[in-house]
Amino acid sequence: MKKGEKLMQRVLVSGYYGFGNAGDEAILIAIVDSLKKLKSNIEITALSADPLKTMEHYGINAVQRTSPLAIIREISRADLVISGGGGLLQDVTSNRSIPYYLFILYLAKKLNKKVMFYANGVGPVFREMNKRMIKLVGNMVDLITVRDEQSKKELENLGVTKPPIIVTADPAFVLKPIDDEMGYELLKKLNLTFTEGRPRIGVSVRPWNLNKSRETIAKACDYLVKSHNADIIFLPMQHPNDYYESLEVIKLMKESARVISEPLDPREVLWLCGKMDIIFGMRLHALIFGAMTEVPLVGLVYDPKVEYFLKRVDQPSAGRPGDLDLISLCNLLENALKSIPESKKILQGKKEELKLLAKENAQLAVNLLEENQ
Repeated sequence: MKKGEKLMQRVLVSGYYGFGNAGDEAILIAIVDSLKKLKSNIEITALSADPLKTMEHYGINAVQRTSPLAIIREISRADLVISGGGGLLQDVTSNRSIPYYLFILYLAKKLNKKVMFYANGVGPVFREMNKRMIKLVGNMVDLITVRDEQSKKELENLGVTKPPIIVTADPAFVLKPIDDEMGYELLKKLNLTFTEGRPRIGVSVRPWNLNKSRETIAKACDYLVKSHNADIIFLPMQHPNDYYESLEVIKLMKESARVISEPLDPREVLWLCGKMDIIFGMRLHALIFGAMTEVPLVGLVYDPKVEYFLKRVDQPSAGRPGDLDLISLCNLLENALKSIPESKKILQGKKEELKLLAKENAQLAVNLLEENQ
């Protein structure tokens, strides 16, 4: 190695990658781009359900997230192990998430590696064993950043006291959409045309015991078509699950609606979200993408993280999917369409603030790495 040249440093990123979820993939791209912008001598490896796709799409190394040998090897090689954003530390969607993600960090600390929670969402956590695990591992790691104030409170309530807990923002806020030229090419490929003068409503649903709510969502979409000649476009964030859920709602509609039928890159989804007039959605990252592109939101709170985010960006909630009231929902959507200019102004300020906080995650990670040199 030449004099003055710095040794290549290795970062291992653990998260929900390789499953085709646009939100989690956006987090990975954002982490990779942010770290590489700040540090050139860095090699990044991700744990992924689809390592070949992850390597091909993001130009990083990737190994199978279920291979114990590959995981141990990558932890051993790493200078820093990151728990990479998203709602990894909760036991609502699965009881396997918390033990899986925390064991990787526990192992890393046992191998004397620097470890960071990188803009994690925390909670809800119901099971006692999971609470104890978070307390144990949380007090071992070197640094914790969380994406909202409530995640910090959750960690403090669970007894995490040792490392500093810094409230930042979701890593995806640093992501840039594809440019307009690529965007309009994408519309051609998808055979999607926009009619000027028709308000475009981006709808994001996910499988979540919607049952009766599907009908309410369908009727609200019908109302917007009849009263505003709206163009309803369903934006699946995870294929094929959200796509099939979108079709279930469309089947119940009397008016016509469209759905994006193929998986897209997160930057493409971000561009599409930016072309909507409002976004009515369940998925957190559909709402985050709306806020990033200054598109007014109406959120459906299937998880507390959605409510926290809506409050943070000062946008309305339609409440829980199971408790939807058609008249209230139509009024909310009507108000969102009427107050687009005011909402855009609010989101412009929030977006800049959250983008700065999202950048802070990478700077803190690089500071940790440089302590090793």
